[in-house]
Amino acid sequence: MTLTLMLMLSACGDDGKDAKASATASSNKAGTTTPSPTPSPTPQTYSYEKAADLTIDRTFKGYDRFSATAVDGKFKTAEFSSSDTAVTSFVKSENKITFADSSDLPNGGVFAFPGISGGSGLYIQSGGRLVALGLPSALSSYQYFVFAEYADAGTYRHFVIGAPTNPAEINGTGTLTYAALIGEEGNKAGVKPAPLTVDLAKSTIAGTVPLIHDGGQATDVALTGTIDATKHIKGTFQSSDGKVTGEFRGRPFGPGGKELAMVVAVRKDDGTLASTRLTGTLK
Repeated sequence: MTLTLMLMLSACGDDGKDAKASATASSNKAGTTTPSPTPSPTPQTYSYEKAADLTIDRTFKGYDRFSATAVDGKFKTAEFSSSDTAVTSFVKSENKITFADSSDLPNGGVFAFPGISGGSGLYIQSGGRLVALGLPSALSSYQYFVFAEYADAGTYRHFVIGAPTNPAEINGTGTLTYAALIGEEGNKAGVKPAPLTVDLAKSTIAGTVPLIHDGGQATDVALTGTIDATKHIKGTFQSSDGKVTGEFRGRPFGPGGKELAMVVAVRKDDGTLASTRLTGTLK
């Protein structure tokens, strides 16, 4: 289900002297100094825990994100970004969400709701503000990703986070084909997902998949894009008549790239901009 901002908000001690002296003595004795070795970076670790379990404290490393500013309840500017290191966290005892790279948001991007049950998802709309973390019930079959959202009268932020696939698991020259939909949580009419293929040799993604609108109607849109060495995916799409266009950003999640999730911005021919998501399962 695409979500415009208006629709969402209508619902509810060393001082360095000793080091200098030591370096000088070494230089006088040997004529040269030996630089300290550069420490090796800590390798990225990958674990495939069920992302939507909010019965415990959680830490989600990395994200793909859609951000928008709004005026009079309508998106005016929008951008995508990604990170492999920034952390979105959840503290169960306070139902506290800390949004990654969001110090510009109210409260520095940290929001707590003590006494409210999180369970498999937290969705709070109060005082013209939305804070959410989890999966819509219609997406409960997915295991390895969740979505986080923040919205107020002027700002919207939409993350996909979870257990991203180790790039080493899907390096090679083969393909990954997903049964995919855009707006799957609003698929009341039972529209069938369609193939979306990632070509690892060519570093491309392509396919024509249904985009589910509010009310359940669907429009087929052709997606084209790229996948980089860290397995971030980005690209654009367009309907055959050119009336619906958009952008997407995301990646595979889970072992072997089992699931695909991306944040999506949709622009209709009337200029309306909305946010939704693409989801898919490896065939």
